[in-house]
Amino acid sequence: MSAFSKKLSLAMIVKNEARCLARCLRSVMNIADEIVVVDTGSTDSTVRIAEEFNATVARFGWINDFSAARNFALGKTTGDWILVLDADEFATEALALEIQKFVQGPPVIGRLKIVSGFQFNGQIQRSQSFVSRLFPRGAQFAGRIHEQVVSSLPRVNLRGELSHDGYLETGKSDRNVKLLLAELKREPGNAYFLFQLALEYASLDEPDKSFQCLQKALARMQPGDPFAPNIVVDFLYAAIALKKFTAGLEVIASAGNRLDDFPDFHHVCGLFYMNLVRSDAAAYIGEVPKIEQSFRRCLALGETDKYKSVHGTGTFLANYNLGVFHHVLDNQAEAQHCFQSAAQQGYAPAEAMLRKLKPSHSAANMPSNA
Repeated sequence: MSAFSKKLSLAMIVKNEARCLARCLRSVMNIADEIVVVDTGSTDSTVRIAEEFNATVARFGWINDFSAARNFALGKTTGDWILVLDADEFATEALALEIQKFVQGPPVIGRLKIVSGFQFNGQIQRSQSFVSRLFPRGAQFAGRIHEQVVSSLPRVNLRGELSHDGYLETGKSDRNVKLLLAELKREPGNAYFLFQLALEYASLDEPDKSFQCLQKALARMQPGDPFAPNIVVDFLYAAIALKKFTAGLEVIASAGNRLDDFPDFHHVCGLFYMNLVRSDAAAYIGEVPKIEQSFRRCLALGETDKYKSVHGTGTFLANYNLGVFHHVLDNQAEAQHCFQSAAQQGYAPAEAMLRKLKPSHSAANMPSNA
């Protein structure tokens, strides 16, 4: 490190992360001048793995407060800049190089693009969001759970990806529910905590509790809250699952203009109208055009970095569901076109649908030696 270079410290809190810690450390070991790992009570080989990467290892007794543990870890670092990662995350090579350059620049907060895998309807999908994880010395965390960096510095998005597979693991939701309930006891009207509690109940397969939390979060959120668009989207998914169509229609009507540039909103609207028509075709036949309109709007918008978004809502997922719509209406040529577009982006369900489709009229009349 030259006399003019800024020192970068990696700060982590861990517990029983032997499955993935080495992967995480390996991804940034060439850019971190110092690795600080704070263990909160591991009983597996986590500490040994950290020591193999020459990490400074410290112990912290768990007190049900993520910020307390995070700030303890920050206090053990000596760098000019701090990079905060979780063990179930790992940086791409492009992100590592970007971080290396970023910390030589002015003092700002770096927001990393976290790409998370999660299970939905039996499939692994990916969502992306930007989270403040890279900052100059002096910033601190606040919040017992889903802690946030507190700083007046401007925030800048980095482009490289930080991959995260923790949502594919189970076993942490019970702990998180307890922490969120404790936070809500202190702040009963906090829309963010209500939203996060709804997500935990959903992962525990308690849809009624999740829906109730989302209802409360909707009532208490402010339109400018960065998480407000996702409350709306998740509420509509919950409304579909529980067939709460009247409540869903009210939310669509009130949120539509504000979220017109959000592909995930239009995607869930398309699915909502599909299920609405299925529930009572005679009563809701007039809503059929809105199914296609919603998915077409997704495709017009494309993918977004503005919101926390599920990968594909502006591309292959919208094309796939538009294909399903035309398939049901027996518009097989249009269905085939949509499925082909989705399949070209590697979406396996679209490839399966293509194999099921009857040959299109044009294909049926092609010369036999074509």
